[in-house]
Amino acid sequence: MAIEFSRNITFGQYLSLESPLHRLDPRVKLVATGLLMVALVLSRSFTALAIGLLVAALVQVLSRVPLGYTLRGMRLLVNTLLIVISFQVLFYPTPVTIYWQWWVLSLSLEGLLQGLLLMIRVVLLYHLVSMLLFTTSLVELADGIDTLFGPLKRLGLPVNELVMTFVIALRFVPLLVAELERLVKAQAARGERLDTGGPIVRARKLGALLVPLFVSAFDRAEKLTTAMNARCYRGGQGRTKRRVLRMGSADWFALLATVALAGAMFAAGRMGLP
Repeated sequence: MAIEFSRNITFGQYLSLESPLHRLDPRVKLVATGLLMVALVLSRSFTALAIGLLVAALVQVLSRVPLGYTLRGMRLLVNTLLIVISFQVLFYPTPVTIYWQWWVLSLSLEGLLQGLLLMIRVVLLYHLVSMLLFTTSLVELADGIDTLFGPLKRLGLPVNELVMTFVIALRFVPLLVAELERLVKAQAARGERLDTGGPIVRARKLGALLVPLFVSAFDRAEKLTTAMNARCYRGGQGRTKRRVLRMGSADWFALLATVALAGAMFAAGRMGLP
């Protein structure tokens, strides 16, 4: 049995490609992603989401990330999302155009439309975050977040420590996936097949791997803490940046274009467009 989680879970992995998005300032990518995510969350019409789909297609082309690689990471998301949408459709509170109904369950046009809106919105949100991580290294991401939230240091907030924790958490995602894959292959080498039996049996077999997985994670965290203490890490105090972030013409153009597109999505929802 060949189980390769790392091929299907691509979230948090950086792809070193020479693309226009890779060359953008990380602060611009962070602000642009935040604006588009807010616009998507507030969107309540298919017109606004259609603009979001055009933005996602443009980002996909500019990033030069293979489309198959992007879609591969959405497999687990789609499976989970289908379950959520089923509840959204069947338990819609105030259906009008009803196709089928039994007790509290119903299948209506309004429920189907809301489920479709939810699915498109979640997929677009996941795509935006994935493209941000695909095109921004952890070092650039940490520098961008630290610079954007730098003014909060005056209020006494440990911005550098929080950013470091966030970056380490992202870095642990592919490490934990690789560790889980190693454990599954070790079990398969001992004759324990995890792809046999019903859903409950499979869940129990995978649940038995959680203990060694968490033990390995805590061991990695302890080694990382020891290494940081050995290097006298004391947060951001007195630390300098290897790369000084500067905004260029392409960065300003990308930021203005994002503001315009996010505004168009917000206006499409407010104008009552379908």
